[in-house]
Amino acid sequence: MGRPGAKPPTSLPGGVHRPSTKPGAKPGNRPGTRPSPGDVGDFLGIGKPVRPERPTTLPGRVPGGVGDRPGQGNRPGQGNRPGQGNRPGDGNRPGNGIVDRPGGGRPDRPVVRPGSGGGRPGYGNRPSYGNWPSNNVINQRPSWSNIGNNYYTNVNNRWNNAITRPVNPGWRRPADNRLGYWNGWGTGVRHHWNHYHQHQYWFNSGWWAYHRPPLGGWHYHYATRPYRWNYWWGVPTWAAYNNWFTWSTPATTLSEPIYYDYGSDGNVVYQDNSVYLGGTEVGTAEEFAASAMELATVEPPESAEAAEEAEWMALGTFAVSTDERDTDPNLTVQLAVNREGVVSGTLYNVDADQAQAVQGRVDPETQRVAIRFGENEELVAETGLYNLTQEEVPVLVHFGGDQTETYLMVRLEAGEDEGEE
Repeated sequence: MGRPGAKPPTSLPGGVHRPSTKPGAKPGNRPGTRPSPGDVGDFLGIGKPVRPERPTTLPGRVPGGVGDRPGQGNRPGQGNRPGQGNRPGDGNRPGNGIVDRPGGGRPDRPVVRPGSGGGRPGYGNRPSYGNWPSNNVINQRPSWSNIGNNYYTNVNNRWNNAITRPVNPGWRRPADNRLGYWNGWGTGVRHHWNHYHQHQYWFNSGWWAYHRPPLGGWHYHYATRPYRWNYWWGVPTWAAYNNWFTWSTPATTLSEPIYYDYGSDGNVVYQDNSVYLGGTEVGTAEEFAASAMELATVEPPESAEAAEEAEWMALGTFAVSTDERDTDPNLTVQLAVNREGVVSGTLYNVDADQAQAVQGRVDPETQRVAIRFGENEELVAETGLYNLTQEEVPVLVHFGGDQTETYLMVRLEAGEDEGEE
């Protein structure tokens, strides 16, 4: 997998080799061995069976625009999706409650996989805190991210200085060509997904009866309310955030949404081993990655009661695409956020039929969201709170402190109940 002239790779847990780097390299274009979709699964310990590596084209490296993407010719209405001209930032998504569009009305879904517990909705198999396999690693910050007591504060201060309020329109809505780029990538995933994937029963009570991933201290699966399974597939609105969080922060914190766009043409850019937000330097690449890990590492709840009484807003369910040609992703993630800004989720490897817990946090000042996966101490991903209201969610993934890739989370719709109660 190595490219000519690349430095020898460094071995990482799970049999993955971290791509080598050198100063000045940009995300998506760093020399060495790029993690393939199968590698990412191996890295997380849920990667078998794996798929062959696909050629890559990442943000900022799109030869010839979107017109030459695989399958582009048979995508209906590319560039003319209803409302595309207003996305993101329209603020007028149908419905103004906590979530929209539970259930997706897709016909002809197959019956539940044998042995999955019957596939009935609801959380009849909901665990109690303490009687479910636990993951304590996800609550501990790894040593590589301990680069100084003030680094997180310094990065945040520079970050806030870069985002002057009222925010520049570019922070709320990227250029049309960037929206078209992410939408084209997402359309490729949806086009393939709608034809071949059968995900109606994922993350319902039957699925949970069959899958018992070790959960972190905070997890939406401990929720005591009898939510229907498709509640967790819902779409949050920006207006709902303003009435949800219990932060003691200035009123300006959520007064305007901020959209984070990763890549050389976006507003989060790597250059000469430094990271720039909107043209303002906020720190080195290592500091930036370490600050993401700091944000994503959350103290466990004080008690079982605190874990089980937490209220959760669904952020939705997404296919995780590692590049434009990864139109049939084998990774799916479901996310939720509680009133204190703790993010919880479940990462599911479809091919391997294995799952891991996801846990992280929202920064109340910058709207930055960072999450960790399972017991992996190297991998941390970040996006924006407003990004998570969109159909396509650009995500910056840190492999330790010296390697990044840009992935795309593509929102999925739940299937029909088909008469289930």
